[in-house]
Amino acid sequence: MKRGVEARAVAADLLRRIVDEGAYSNVVIRTGTQDLQRQDVLFVQRLVYTAIRYLNRIDRTIDERISRPVDDTVRSVLRIGVAEILFADAEPHAAVDSAVESVRVLDNPRAAGFVNGVLRNVIRHGEPALPDGPPGEALRYGVPGWLFDDLVAEYGDDWARAFLEASNRATRVGVRRRSGAPPGERIPGIEDAFLVEDVAEHREAIASGNLVIADPSSTAVVAALDPRPGDRVVDLAAAPGGKVLHLWDRINGVGMVIAMDRHPRRAATAQRRLERLKVAIPWVIGDAAVPPFRAASFDRVLLDAPCTGLGTLRRRPEIRHRVDPTSASAAGLLQRSMVEAALALVRPGGRLIYSVCTVTPEETVDVVAGLDARAPADIPGARLDGGVLLAPHDTGSDGMFIAVIDR
Repeated sequence: MKRGVEARAVAADLLRRIVDEGAYSNVVIRTGTQDLQRQDVLFVQRLVYTAIRYLNRIDRTIDERISRPVDDTVRSVLRIGVAEILFADAEPHAAVDSAVESVRVLDNPRAAGFVNGVLRNVIRHGEPALPDGPPGEALRYGVPGWLFDDLVAEYGDDWARAFLEASNRATRVGVRRRSGAPPGERIPGIEDAFLVEDVAEHREAIASGNLVIADPSSTAVVAALDPRPGDRVVDLAAAPGGKVLHLWDRINGVGMVIAMDRHPRRAATAQRRLERLKVAIPWVIGDAAVPPFRAASFDRVLLDAPCTGLGTLRRRPEIRHRVDPTSASAAGLLQRSMVEAALALVRPGGRLIYSVCTVTPEETVDVVAGLDARAPADIPGARLDGGVLLAPHDTGSDGMFIAVIDR
């Protein structure tokens, strides 16, 4: 099998699993490309992410060129082909030829002629014109119309466009330095947070524990909490454990860190990961809305709450297709109950950090309204009423809201 054909067949299959079966892109790309060479892994990732980011535009283009329904596998091959032709600067006829071969590889040889005809039609006629006004602008960035409208209404047209454009670009990998030489581009204002071009170049440092993969926004969350040696600290939604490790590093092993999560399997996986780094801390299975701890028993409390995840569109582009206009408000109600429960755990003179990797007001400023929340003093980002908002276009990080509540 030709190398490019195999990569495109894998990309089409992974795209089908993400779009039609609800799989998570970061998980299936990691597990589904293990037998490929690294160059092909990066190629598959680029194709799949591009297809997901512009899925609405791609499907409009396909539907304009076909007159009958197609099965999920054929549509997935077409989606990858159109993504290459319209958005990936591919040589168009090479993309068509590879798509034709990949549909054969995926056990649908009778569809080869159909795929060839549709994609050559796309080459001849291109993408249908986008509608005028906000609906066309939402399509341009590959997001639902309501999301584009909400971002513009809350943050203004320039911010919304810059955020969405940055969210559609490939991202470098964020790492946090635990020890050793600086590994890449430092993020101003976030201590020990860096971006690297190729994480494979730092495999040895990661294996040794000197570096950990962590988006700069996550590093900023712990910096805002500012735990110190001797503190009693709890992370109420701790899996997969990256912030717990950072908390342990910040107290330098002096004091106590407790990790809690409601998902036993995720907690067990995170605990094993930390133990491999020689960090043994207690894990508790519990719900952040009703945490099983005494009132006023912690110096520092971290609530990195479950959310819509819209700040992570660079790395999880499928989220845009899985939220709806009610998702943020529903999440906000749960997040508020968690914040109120978390506040009860903070001793006088202590601190709570509320953070979410999203940008909607219903999950950010609205959640901490009336609680004397503020932005952390030294963390970069947009100052809002009650917190700071990091974003890919201005801090090079995921979108993350961080609020400080001092007792």
